[in-house]
Amino acid sequence: MTRRILGVLLAIILAILGTVAVLVYVKSAQNRVADGQRAVQVLVAKQRIPAGTSGESIRTRELVEQVVMPERSIPNGTLGSLPDELDKLVVTSDVQPSQLLLRGMFGAATKLSGGLNVPEKMLAVSVEIQMNEQVGGYVRPGSQIAIFDTHRVLDPEWKKITNEDNKATRVLLPRVEVLAVGTFGAGGVTSAQQDGANGQNGNNQRQGTTLLVTVAVNQTDAERLIHASRTGLLYLALLTDSSEVKPGPGVDNRTLF
Repeated sequence: MTRRILGVLLAIILAILGTVAVLVYVKSAQNRVADGQRAVQVLVAKQRIPAGTSGESIRTRELVEQVVMPERSIPNGTLGSLPDELDKLVVTSDVQPSQLLLRGMFGAATKLSGGLNVPEKMLAVSVEIQMNEQVGGYVRPGSQIAIFDTHRVLDPEWKKITNEDNKATRVLLPRVEVLAVGTFGAGGVTSAQQDGANGQNGNNQRQGTTLLVTVAVNQTDAERLIHASRTGLLYLALLTDSSEVKPGPGVDNRTLF
């Protein structure tokens, strides 16, 4: 009987020692990265965090997670936690999934711009654009774009011949800067709605994911853009520094070919 009790006690002691050894090893592994580098905990984005999202929203919505990385491999300013001082600040540009969260990503959301970096003396204007009309979603904050407008042309002769309205497409704005894509919403969540989800007929073939694209314009261009968004069909084109786009007569049904 005594031997049996001693055997049980010995088994318990070995189990405890084994557990302690595992915990010590795990703790050691967490604090040891290749070649003896010290490991630190850092924050990375779990999903895309749109520009304008506040530090408080990032924390409460758990948009970031802690991971362990070698101290030597992380840049200065990398955050290991979200301090309260960032609650009222916002990220000034989109943070991509798995991207490190840096202190320099945060800035003040001004009363007038709401976190958008609007150039001096310019206005921020948003228009709703279908996905296929904004270069398949490649239009991003910071992009330079040209905006085209397709509109109806008063052409009684064409109407008489074809029984349809004549339509023309022209350059509306040759070059503007994109400030944001999507809506600020609750904590800056991008709005991407499936407009055609419940449609099955041909009229819904053009419908798909729509996004709000916000651009920087002066007053004159703002008036033209707003008017065109209400009366015509907008189409975006991505530009490079060498792209050449000039206002002109455009093309209509008569001159298309």
